Amino acid sequence: MTEITSLKGFYDRYPEDYTSLRKLIDIVEETAEEFGFREINTPNVEKTDLYRVKSGDELLDQTYSFADKGNREITLIPEQTPTRARLVQQRKDLKTPIKWYDTSKRWRYENVQKGRDREFFQGDFDIFGIESVEADAEIIVTAATIYKKLGVENRVNFLINDRKLLESILKSQGVERAEAAMSVIDDKEKMGREEFLEDLESEGLNREEAKKVDEITDISGPIKETVEELKEKTPEEAEESVKRIEELAEALEAYGVEEMCRLDLSIVRGLAYYTGLVFEAFDAEGELRALFGGGRYDDLVGLFGDREVPAVGFAFGYSPTIELLKKEGKWPLKQVETDMYVLTVSEDVRNKGLEYAKELRDRGLSVETDLTGRGFGGQLSYADSINSDRVLIVGKRDLENGEVTMKHMDSGEEEKLDQDRVVEHLKSEDFF
Repeated sequence: MTEITSLKGFYDRYPEDYTSLRKLIDIVEETAEEFGFREINTPNVEKTDLYRVKSGDELLDQTYSFADKGNREITLIPEQTPTRARLVQQRKDLKTPIKWYDTSKRWRYENVQKGRDREFFQGDFDIFGIESVEADAEIIVTAATIYKKLGVENRVNFLINDRKLLESILKSQGVERAEAAMSVIDDKEKMGREEFLEDLESEGLNREEAKKVDEITDISGPIKETVEELKEKTPEEAEESVKRIEELAEALEAYGVEEMCRLDLSIVRGLAYYTGLVFEAFDAEGELRALFGGGRYDDLVGLFGDREVPAVGFAFGYSPTIELLKKEGKWPLKQVETDMYVLTVSEDVRNKGLEYAKELRDRGLSVETDLTGRGFGGQLSYADSINSDRVLIVGKRDLENGEVTMKHMDSGEEEKLDQDRVVEHLKSEDFF
């Protein structure tokens, strides 16, 4: 017999694993709803040309792309931004701001490492149709709120920059090939200083220009204080960008997340379609890779149709966030559990047990019953294995006395209840 396992970078998630992932997804999506984002659902497969329009053929090397039976080029979605741009172009009647979120699977054919898989869950948050500091702030605050709910806000830093501001400063300092330098700056954290300078030189900068880039992109700190430092280096044409960063800092302070945020001129997000604000969420202790990133991409939607629509958003990384929660001892978030197990002592009370199960399920509880003909001890052991909070024991002798027995699994205590007042008793305890 041939043993078949899952593909590398693809994972089987049994209930004990998926329960916690589902809890994390719920926290992310509840936060989205609190901020007024609306859930969408889109195809997992798109025409390959959708990604060529956005990124050229370079991205396709990392995708699962193939010809279908109609010989059409199609791709398992590696990201959802192009799909959303397509949707916005298709519906001219959408009222702004358009605020969308979604959690679903993505696929990228790349090297598998901790926090990076080939099939992975990703959450996308976007605001379309609004070009404002308020929208930028809301995107960052939504992400920060997720980590506050997870209790790891002290372990997460949001590093924020503005590409327009950085480009203007570089050019004012004599760096003419500022745009070419951006791709090297994006990888600065992974390099030593000499390697960084050499890579800049390979992009056409001379050694003096490379040193300038290194010096400027070392600027980092609390947003308000760092902006004051930047004002001395900022040319007149970039003053609007500085003002925008200051307004962003004020909004983040009003939301109470300023302690999680820093201005860092080395953050550029290598994707050229970002037009202003960019940010990345990092593990504050530096043990993990970037958790996720985002920014403003006001020109992207225009690639897919006849109108320009400003946009800002981020993609939430579930896999790296799970690694962070593990580091903090906060994973798993939730155990597999059941509210009630209805234990029937004998076959002649089984139907009565099923009546109780139906009544409790009608009240919204998760309830299991015996499906295998186990004895009393076997049923109790199974109830313990599924983390059942309570066990309702239904026996012939108890029923003859007008009673049933309720066992509290955490303490082991048992209590007799009127057989007709089980629901009322649980309600009085706020059990549901």
